[in-house]
Amino acid sequence: MIIWKKYISAIKRNVLVSSNQNKKLNYWRDDMFSNTLIFIIPMGIITLIPSLYWALDSGYYPMVVIDLTSVLIILFIAFKKGIKIKHRKLLFIGNLYVLSFSLIYYVGLNSTLYLLASCFLSVFIYSFKNKYTPALLNFYISAIYTSLYYFDLISFKNITFSPYELIAIFSNLIFLSFLICSLIPRLFEKLNERFQQNLVHTKKIEKQNNLLKEITWIQSHVVRTPLSRLMALTELLKEENISEEEKKFFLDNIIISSGELDCIIRDIVQKSENVHAEE
Repeated sequence: MIIWKKYISAIKRNVLVSSNQNKKLNYWRDDMFSNTLIFIIPMGIITLIPSLYWALDSGYYPMVVIDLTSVLIILFIAFKKGIKIKHRKLLFIGNLYVLSFSLIYYVGLNSTLYLLASCFLSVFIYSFKNKYTPALLNFYISAIYTSLYYFDLISFKNITFSPYELIAIFSNLIFLSFLICSLIPRLFEKLNERFQQNLVHTKKIEKQNNLLKEITWIQSHVVRTPLSRLMALTELLKEENISEEEKKFFLDNIIISSGELDCIIRDIVQKSENVHAEE
């Protein structure tokens, strides 16, 4: 458990060091990317062993190199310090597509699911200028494979397709890829709107709380000074053996203290109105 916590801490510290936590939605996507790395590394290492055994047994030695390189790249992305998170993401996405591209050839068309998964992860972790970029990549890969197969420049292992069957399979992949690229950014747009609304609402509440604290402080401290003075002066006026000059002095100070108290009350009322105006 301690090793696992240190492992998580190391990846998050490396990956999120350049992430802006003030931009809540972007930080959420960055954090999701770090979590993807956290879980994909042990799963990738576990699946690497049977994959290498299969590739060696089948004589697919380039696939052995690709598998090992893919895992090493992911480890590099997760543990190498000083890399901007944008570059980590792009390297991760590129690695996914190279691996998916290779798997289609060596494993078969069932591996088109890897292209679909690559598209899904790419849209989730990275904000492309053109939101359809991952879908376009799948389109180009599909077009390349179909063209090469049509001109007998490539063949799929252990199975034969007609070009039309190949087009049908890749068409479904392209359709789902464009659907993902269309819907997920809309989800993020709505989430971003909600984040911004919550941020504005939070700032309003903070401002109101500060005003209320200020009003409370004024009531408990500022008001007390002229009020205490007024109470003391009125008590002194009750004395019978005071001269007219002293009475005048007391009354003048009562007027001054009353004016101070009136100003303070007006200020409190104004601040209270500001609190209600913010609601």
